Amino acid sequence: MSTALRAQALTAEMVRAASITNTEGETLFPDTLLAILRRLPYFQAHPAHLWTEVIENDPLGRRNVYALVQGAGRATVVLTGHYDVVSTANYGPHAEWACDPDALLPRLIDDLRVNARSDAEHRALADLESGDFLPGRGALDMKSGLAAGLVALERFAEQPEREGNLLFVAVADEEVSSHGARHAAPRLLALARERHLTLPLVINLDATGDNGDGRAGQAVYLGTAGKLLVSAFVVGVDTHAGYALDGINANFLASELARAFELNPELTDQTGGLIGTPPTLLKQTDLKTYYDVTTPARAWLCANSLTHGLDASAVLGNFRRVAQTTLEDALATLRRRAEALGEQASAAHGATPLVLTVADLMAQAANQHPDFARAFAAYADTLGDLDYPTRSAALTGWLWDAAGLLGPAAVLGFASLHYPHTHLAPHGDDAHALEVLRAALAQACAACGAEVVERAVFTGISDMSWFGHGDAADVAFVNANTPVKEAQIQALLAGLPCINLGPWGRDYHQWLERVYKPYSFGVLPDLVAAVARAVLAAHAPQRATT
Repeated sequence: MSTALRAQALTAEMVRAASITNTEGETLFPDTLLAILRRLPYFQAHPAHLWTEVIENDPLGRRNVYALVQGAGRATVVLTGHYDVVSTANYGPHAEWACDPDALLPRLIDDLRVNARSDAEHRALADLESGDFLPGRGALDMKSGLAAGLVALERFAEQPEREGNLLFVAVADEEVSSHGARHAAPRLLALARERHLTLPLVINLDATGDNGDGRAGQAVYLGTAGKLLVSAFVVGVDTHAGYALDGINANFLASELARAFELNPELTDQTGGLIGTPPTLLKQTDLKTYYDVTTPARAWLCANSLTHGLDASAVLGNFRRVAQTTLEDALATLRRRAEALGEQASAAHGATPLVLTVADLMAQAANQHPDFARAFAAYADTLGDLDYPTRSAALTGWLWDAAGLLGPAAVLGFASLHYPHTHLAPHGDDAHALEVLRAALAQACAACGAEVVERAVFTGISDMSWFGHGDAADVAFVNANTPVKEAQIQALLAGLPCINLGPWGRDYHQWLERVYKPYSFGVLPDLVAAVARAVLAAHAPQRATT
């Protein structure tokens, strides 16, 4: 079977094994992968080289899958990707067939021929009618990437003499909290020690979107964007709504912060001349849980902040500076409005906004509370099964009460899991890996007539964050400003050279998700194999000559 047909068949087989995050399908999907891998003669001869590991502290008991093909030497290239996919709910009437590409394709075409209205839908119809795209939930994100890795692994295993080793690692939960990759990253280092391996490169196989001709999607990424969920716990001065000038409405302060944060260039990472993705609000609400005519005293908002060069302390420092100016301007606005109404002594008159970080607030709460650590942990235990941002809001509120402070104020911190940005460093071992990578891609592209562009940053959040280089000071800063203990980074990153080389397609996470077959099945597996082979050859031990 040709490489392209093999990669497409594997993709379709894995898509049919629905593995929506946090469902039984995700928990069972490793069995599908094991069945695929056990067909290979190599793993029939070496069953101990194929195994799963239960993810530590995972409430669902999910597993990562490991498949090691050994050759001569210690050098080992890691091929990795996630196997979970997002919900099929947005397929609407086609949801029943969302994980069956063959059955889904004609249904989507029939639907679009009658109902397509937008440019995106007309583009999808043309794509699907062309035969060059395979639809289905996870076909693009990211089972075609896994298929490319599996084909490269199979081809490597078929070689009678192998230089180095390939390790395929499929992980769970990338779409929610990356339990799989966070467990796999330190395990790779432990595995290397146990088996006396070196790890010169990790190839992440995640997908890229491209609404053009593929020139943007056919790319190798030398790094990945990081993610911080910056939160603001906003405190006003509550009052009877009939005496509104006697208070400072937390909703007004939060709204002004939302306006200041949304798409703000000052809060956008522009390191190295690359303009990153600006911040955008993911949550805004007051924290009043009942109705009466008292104005809300507290509010909460969260902004998604992506980074490629700024460290976490710089990000929070920038948000803090903008928040301070914004709240000062907000109080000035309230004073002007009160004076226009003939009031010279409103709550806003003489008020000075306080802007703290979570670390600042925690220190003040610890100074005020006689049994701080035990009481804080006990309160956290009462919160039950809440998502990280909701838990963060509750914990910050407890800290505020414990510290005994008064508004108007805002407390800035991090409300969810931090995904660090990573990149190949232009020095040391990374520089060598980069040189080998470029040469291998140039040779492979010339052989197959494909073009692959080099990009500095994979802009989608990815598991690359956990395999690259970590900064101990940055991790410590994030943890100190993250009130939810479970969202704190418990270990440094793997610190390995890591790139992304994956498929491309369109509309991932949407009902028209589809992968471009000629590149993703016909070219990508060969590129992955070529890069792995070149890296292993570059790290092969010198052979004695006669």
